[in-house]
Amino acid sequence: MRVLLVNLGLVPGLAPHDFMARLPGIGRFVEALAQAGVRVTVLARAEEPSDHGEGNLRLVTVADGGAALPPLLSPVTRVVSRARSLAPDVVHFGGLVFPVPVVALRAALPGRVPILLQHHGEPPGSGRLGVLQKRCLRSADGVLFSAGEIALDWMRGGHLPWSTPVHEVLEASTDLRPSPRAEARERTGIDGDPAVLWVGRLHPRKDPVTALRAFEGALARLPGARLHVVWGDAPLLGELRGIVERSPSLAGTVRFAGRVPHHELHDWYSAADLFLTTSPAEGSNWALIEATACGLPAVASDIPANRRVTGDLAERFPPGDAAAGAEAIVKAAARAGEPWREKLRARFEAELTWEAVAREAKAAYAAAIARRRTS
Repeated sequence: MRVLLVNLGLVPGLAPHDFMARLPGIGRFVEALAQAGVRVTVLARAEEPSDHGEGNLRLVTVADGGAALPPLLSPVTRVVSRARSLAPDVVHFGGLVFPVPVVALRAALPGRVPILLQHHGEPPGSGRLGVLQKRCLRSADGVLFSAGEIALDWMRGGHLPWSTPVHEVLEASTDLRPSPRAEARERTGIDGDPAVLWVGRLHPRKDPVTALRAFEGALARLPGARLHVVWGDAPLLGELRGIVERSPSLAGTVRFAGRVPHHELHDWYSAADLFLTTSPAEGSNWALIEATACGLPAVASDIPANRRVTGDLAERFPPGDAAAGAEAIVKAAARAGEPWREKLRARFEAELTWEAVAREAKAAYAAAIARRRTS
């Protein structure tokens, strides 16, 4: 099976030799597919053209001006032409925000070649983008969502036809694994009873304000608790610091730890007692996947992506409900311990590894190819 993985997000300076370092998620996914016997070509936009093969992986880059591609414009003629020349059995197209290139690909490829779109957490478009999605995305042979429920929002709004085949395929996995807990606590300085961890962007889409309010609500019954906040992008940092400074209970119990190199995060997940995630919507929730890989019990907003990752092994609460979040933290603290951690690690190894993601994707590819051949 020959799969063409199309990435239209511009990757400045992308070179074959540093592909895995620059795009680690795609790189590991491709590795896992190759191990499953799938020959993969990644077709990406970059500043310079290239064609580089290594084992079962081939990286082809197309130079088309070196600027970010507005989603509403251009069928990216060079990308479409190159895709046709690569003669894939199936196309795996990253994202639902490039509706015009999807139509252009469909017109250029042989009828036997299916196109599958991968959702990356983006909401259905509005305005002109929404109109184009409704007109163009029907050209796809199926869509990959981490949880099938997420597709309902796209179908209710008419952005995808109700007849669109939906395949549950996680957007990502991780190679992080737990480290010895005592050593991890020493390296990270994590403390608290329980020690609660937040990892993620301090952005409205992650709703860290609800995280602070939920933790604050739990402190009356968990006076020894401490919240450790690790982030990347942090547009709400000033607002969050202000909330903490104005709250007598939060002022001494919240630690803004800052940015942590990704390769060190396994220590943070291993050292904490609970993981807190409050997003109102997610594509896959990569941080929750990492926490699960390290066996860290979660208190999570009750959304499809989080249910997909943890199953019934999390304390959940309605998104945006800080009072319910506080209750969930208290309940989770009462049962946190090694048995829960072991169940999470077992779930990860069985269902959430890169190899599991590749199996799901390969099954989706095979189903799409079969549908094309019988239609």
